[in-house]
Amino acid sequence: MSKGFLRLTMLVVVLMVASLLAACGGGDDDDSPTPTSAAAEVTPTPAAAEPTATTAPPPPTATTAPEPATPEPTKASGGTVEVDALWFASDGQPVQGGTSLVRVKVTPKNDTTLRVGFFESEVGGSGPQWRAAGWMSVITSSLLLGIDPSSYEFSFDVAGRIDGPSAGALMTVAVLAGFLGDEVNPNVTMTGTVNPDGTIGPVGGIPHKLEGAAAAGKTIVLVPGGQRYDYDYALGQSVDLVQAGQRLGLQVKLVPDIYAAYRELTGSELPRPQPTGQASFPGSAFDKYRAQATNWYATYQENRRDFFALPADVQEYRIGLIDVADYYAGLADQFLGEGQIAAAYENAFNAAAVARIAREAAELDNIYYTSGTDPLIERLSSSQSAETRLSAVTQRLEAENPRTASDAVAVMDAFANLSIAQGLIFQARDAINTYLATPDATEDDLLTTIYAANYNYVYADLYLDLSEDTLNIGTGFGSSPAPNLEVLQAISETLRRGAEANITYFESLIIEPWAEEYGIHPNLAKYYFQQSDNEYLVAVAAVGGAQFLAGNMLKEEAKASVNLGSSLTAYAKSAALIAKYYSLGAQLDDTGYVVGFDRVSSLANMLDFADDRAEELLSSVAHEDPIQGLYYYDNARLLRTGDSQDQLLALNYYWQSAILSEALGIFVGQ
Repeated sequence: MSKGFLRLTMLVVVLMVASLLAACGGGDDDDSPTPTSAAAEVTPTPAAAEPTATTAPPPPTATTAPEPATPEPTKASGGTVEVDALWFASDGQPVQGGTSLVRVKVTPKNDTTLRVGFFESEVGGSGPQWRAAGWMSVITSSLLLGIDPSSYEFSFDVAGRIDGPSAGALMTVAVLAGFLGDEVNPNVTMTGTVNPDGTIGPVGGIPHKLEGAAAAGKTIVLVPGGQRYDYDYALGQSVDLVQAGQRLGLQVKLVPDIYAAYRELTGSELPRPQPTGQASFPGSAFDKYRAQATNWYATYQENRRDFFALPADVQEYRIGLIDVADYYAGLADQFLGEGQIAAAYENAFNAAAVARIAREAAELDNIYYTSGTDPLIERLSSSQSAETRLSAVTQRLEAENPRTASDAVAVMDAFANLSIAQGLIFQARDAINTYLATPDATEDDLLTTIYAANYNYVYADLYLDLSEDTLNIGTGFGSSPAPNLEVLQAISETLRRGAEANITYFESLIIEPWAEEYGIHPNLAKYYFQQSDNEYLVAVAAVGGAQFLAGNMLKEEAKASVNLGSSLTAYAKSAALIAKYYSLGAQLDDTGYVVGFDRVSSLANMLDFADDRAEELLSSVAHEDPIQGLYYYDNARLLRTGDSQDQLLALNYYWQSAILSEALGIFVGQ
């Protein structure tokens, strides 16, 4: 093989490995005014102290239900709330901090169209990240209270100019207070992002925000739990925020979640889900997971045998993938022996998936080495059978009639995997169409297209496997009746907007500045990120796939379920992207693998808080057999003991568990 060919095919190997590591399962805050503005976010200096887009890829070269134990849906009256958002700025000037007044209004209405408006005192005063944060605060608040936000109109009126995600938690508290009619203490403010489960994520520039809070007459500032230290740009070092606040006459309090923040800001308590027991897998679900884990282990062994039947000189270029598959197989075997059935399934699937990718890639290598490109094209045609299979799985899922609320969650999670498969098929088609539309395409371009398209087709086929497994394992449990169409549609529309807001948030925060830095079009930058970051690829694929699938379905319940499942996945994964590149400052190696974080202690605390929150939500629906939520939770608990990549995936899985449990709770309490 030529070195040029190897370079191209090894690039695909890197993408395969990075993507499959998280396939299973269904710069800091830069609040800074421009020279003439009151508050807008730009990147401060020194850039090395803040997680920024430099961590991105390198530049291009039914039964009767029991009495519900969950609380009744919260009654909301609506109102106007004023808060002072904190910011900090550099922009080539001495670092400074300040506040901007924001009025948040929640107004009940009679129609069912969700409306969120942004008012400005300056032209372009609120940037895209700020608007996305506003949407996120509406979505998070609605899920926390179990309220349909389409019955309300929301407005955010900001003084001056502001952009960025650091006021996400404060805005969420403001929306909650607007819902409940509570007032925010004018002497208290806070900074921090808000995560899908209501926990609060770390931000940057807090020492300077404290100065702005003191200048505005505040007496208490709330900061993210676990973030006692933050970088002071004027001093060039990290400082103790509690001590820094004391020197300014401020009391700095660390708050882990929205519940604690709401208490400190309003003096009132938010309603919390009440436990109904300890959630655990029913015996039949345990047996199903164990049986399917064993099947996946056998599939791994079969693909491995086929790989080693290929010529030795072909094997050597893909043996690294087989080593990865062997690693997952070892974990699957270990967890099967320990009775950790969710982790056994997760790792057995990963072993089989990576082994299949290795075999497929090696077979392509062998075909090209022995016969050239024409047989490769024929082989690609056989991979397109995933499109036919997708049609069959779609028909099966659309025909489902969930008997219980728990069944409805399993169906929507199966639809999520189906949506991702559809999105990946679109990716494969796009690769082929791009090549066909390039008149001066080279043989290297053809090879890149074939490998990329084949990979996406195979990856889609694996997600179809996950979709069918989710349906086969996760249905047949619970006792409360399945949600009615109106409830499905309301929560699906809520989460769809949350997913879209989060993706917009990530793209404007990370990808667009990266594109500007390297002088490339934002759409091209998005393509590079999709090829190097599985979470972004899956989030985009889920949303795009769901839009197509829903548009071709006749059954309204199926449309709502596909939108709900895909949005939930995209919501959790895009939130993980924000945590990865923004809140935690992930450190990546040349392949895009996470090898460390700028904020290690913050990650540890986020994992603790996310664990507590997911367990709390699971216990509130324990009587309904929350199979899907338990699957993600059990895997998260084990993943958090792994390396940096595993820990980030654990955070994602905790959030998915929490959102699935919230959805189940809403279904039960409809």
